[in-house]
Parts: sequence; structure tokens; C-alpha cells
Amino acid sequence: MQDFKDKVAVITGAANGIGLDIAKTLIRQGCHVVISDIHLTDAQARADQLQAMPDASASAIAIACDVTDVTQITALADAAWAHFGHVDALFNNAGVGAGMSPAVKTKDEDLRWAFEVNFFGNWNTCMEFTRRFTKQGTPAHICNTASENAIGWPAPYMAGYNASKAAVLGYTGMLRMELPEHISISLLCPGWTQTEIANSGALRPEAFGGPKPVREMLIEGDVTPYDVETVGAHTIEQIKQGSFYIFPHYAARHLAEERNNEISAAFEAQQTDVDDWQAHDTRTFFANMMTAKNKK
Repeated sequence: MQDFKDKVAVITGAANGIGLDIAKTLIRQGCHVVISDIHLTDAQARADQLQAMPDASASAIAIACDVTDVTQITALADAAWAHFGHVDALFNNAGVGAGMSPAVKTKDEDLRWAFEVNFFGNWNTCMEFTRRFTKQGTPAHICNTASENAIGWPAPYMAGYNASKAAVLGYTGMLRMELPEHISISLLCPGWTQTEIANSGALRPEAFGGPKPVREMLIEGDVTPYDVETVGAHTIEQIKQGSFYIFPHYAARHLAEERNNEISAAFEAQQTDVDDWQAHDTRTFFANMMTAKNKK
């Protein structure tokens, strides 16, 4: 998608942080936005704020949605299409932290909540909009938010969060090979960013253990998070460029290189290059299978 003017974008988790910054960028470019978050009052306050921006050139509406509830995801899509008549982009951004603790001490409710929001919520929202984009038949884009921890160094004491974001990477990479040609997709992998995710536990529903107390993140030394205000513009520009991986922060490169170098070294140490590797390659197998299927 190379132009967002007069388009409509639905953004989950948009009441603050990265989702809100994406919304600011879009509305400045003439794209109507649906600000979706778990609480309507927060979403409405942000929608009002966006429309009051002096450089806003489109409209913003608020729709509440808890992405752990598939009926609310369906209602979000229904309301967006009913209001605007069409939707052209999904920014699948809602996400939570699961707290910090060693993996063996991670509580079951924390792990399940992280997966319900970060993976199943992401998955179910993506599938709902994919079905509708497919039926609509016009150019559309999906941007799934993962994390630097999905492609690089997995942060310690965050096993549940890391696993949930790696799962988003796994299915998004596969989905881009399955989508119809008119639907493009990208994977946003931000680095450590100044957002409210560390206190997302304050919004945790009773079904997953109830709210957690608000806590202050102590930052020691001269290492600090990236400013969130740079993420939206970078993300939209990379979508226009046709990028699949979107990296708004440079530090993540070193994390990814460390992992990739270790993987390559392991292959070098354990395997020898052979000419017939494609005969055993699952990607080639599925490509051949789809070619045969399309000929029928």
C-alpha cells in the first residue's frame, strides 16, 4: 500500500504507545483511523485528541475491543465497516507484558494472559480482517506487531512475552505466502520503546488473575528506551516501500545478527552443503503442492 490518503485503518491497542503514534502519522496523511482499545473512555479520549490536532486531515472514531474475546473482535470489524463502508488496513498492535520473573517462577495466569493477548488476540484479529479483506477484493494491508525479542536476543525473565511474540513472527511469515495478491502484510519489530506496556498488568481482566499494581520501571545507567514518537512515521514509510520486516530501531540489528550468526555457525559445524538440499526442503515441497493444486 503506497498511499493512505482517504483510506481507513483499524488500530488495536491504540490508546497509547506505538498504536497511538501510528494513528497520529496516519491521520496526518489523510487516513481515517479507528482507535481501538480495551476501555472505550481511553480510546475516545485519544480519538478526540487526534481530531483536534492542527495537522489532522481525516477523522478518528473510537471502538472498544478486548482482543481476548472473539465476539468483540467481530463487533470491532462490524462497527468499522458500518461507519466507513470499507476498511483498508489493520494495525494489529494490542499487546501486553507478562511481568518479569524467571521462567520456572512464571505464574500460569501471567503466561496465559500474555498468549491470549499477544498471540491469540493477534491471530484472531488478523484472521477476522483477512477474511473480510479477501471478500472486499480491494488492496489492503495488515501490520502485525511483534518485537525485537522475536527476531533477536530473547530478553531474560520474560519467557512468556518472548514466546508469544515469536509465535506472531512464525504465523505472520507463513501467512504472507498464503494471502491473495491484493493483501500485503508486514511484521513490526520495535526495540525497547517508551510505552506503557510495563504496566499493562493494571488492565488485566479477572479471568486472568485480575489487575496488577502499577509499578515504576527503574532505569539504571545511561541505557534508555527509544522515543515512541519515531515509530509511526517509520512504520508507514516502510509499508509504502513494501517491506515485510519493519525495524524502527537500530539496536535490534545487533541482537538479530548475534542469533543469525550462531545459527549459521551451528549449521557449518554440523552439516555439509549438498546439491540436492531442495529435494528435502519443505518450502519447495509446499510450492510444488500449490502449483499442482492451482492446475486442477
